[in-house]
Amino acid sequence: MASTSETSTDSSNDSEKLFFDDVDKHVNSLNEKYREKTVIKKDTYEKILIALLLEKGKSSQTLSAKFIFWCRNNFLLSKIAGIDVVCCAKSKKPMYLYESFYTVISESHQNISHVGRQKMLAEISSQYSWIPKFVGEIFLKHCFACQVRKPVKQQVVPKPIISLGVMTRLQIDLIDMRTRPDVVSNDIVYQWILNCVDHFSKFSWAYPLQNKSASEVVKRLRELFYVFGPPRLLHSDNGREFVADVIQDLKVLFPGMDFVRGRPRHPQSQGCVERANGVLTDALGKWLTTTKSLNWSEGLAPVVYGINTRVASATKCTPHELMFGQKPGCDQEFWKIVQESNIVDEE
Repeated sequence: MASTSETSTDSSNDSEKLFFDDVDKHVNSLNEKYREKTVIKKDTYEKILIALLLEKGKSSQTLSAKFIFWCRNNFLLSKIAGIDVVCCAKSKKPMYLYESFYTVISESHQNISHVGRQKMLAEISSQYSWIPKFVGEIFLKHCFACQVRKPVKQQVVPKPIISLGVMTRLQIDLIDMRTRPDVVSNDIVYQWILNCVDHFSKFSWAYPLQNKSASEVVKRLRELFYVFGPPRLLHSDNGREFVADVIQDLKVLFPGMDFVRGRPRHPQSQGCVERANGVLTDALGKWLTTTKSLNWSEGLAPVVYGINTRVASATKCTPHELMFGQKPGCDQEFWKIVQESNIVDEE
């Protein structure tokens, strides 16, 4: 225990020395006429005390009239326990010396449980005066606890979601677009996007929805399943639009499909589609800017196609290749030759 205490004391002394070295470095970088007044050292404090104790109209042989004028404009004397203490004229708070900076700031910082810069500076200014902001910022750089802080509560490492093949797990989620509705006509106003992502291949589908009712969601999912086949697992969050009775009817149409719900208020369990939501909305916004269009529903198809035909970081290949086993037809060498040869028909 003794060795631990000695190590802690040595570390504190080192931090204090480094703190004052950095403060001195900052002060010395200032214009020479500001150095003495930026931080008040002991000898300057004694001069201020003498200037404030001088009777009005009397001069001092050791202090200049300019210095005395500055002292009387910025400071005043206050008796605390019968002792004359120099206080800031504006805040009426005691002025602390340069030599006491580390101790004063350290106590204030510990009293408020090592919070950030703004709250620490507010705590210091509520009790003391003439401690510049840059001094508090330098102190934080030398606070060992703040530099190596670790949260008491450790995050639980989630188990990875494993998919064995294409369409073994389909993750679905809704993207709220009510702040930017797509008014196609008086009868058709899209306010939601149903985003579906195959967890294995990262292949995506996106459908505009007028509302997030169960019937609207099921209609789009049936279209997808009748073309690509139902997934082995349908994975969604705990929103009521996904657990309604109509959704359960999908199991009647596709009895081999199981339904998996993510944990409530835990987007990590839907990590793949949650990330895909951000990618889709970001790309859709850029499409709207590029095309100068106001109808984002028209951009879903080209944007999703672009996402499906670019390399995914998780799989190191495009979702299209994993889903169909080949590159998009327009990228094949055959069609490039056809285009270069200006062949317009088979004859």
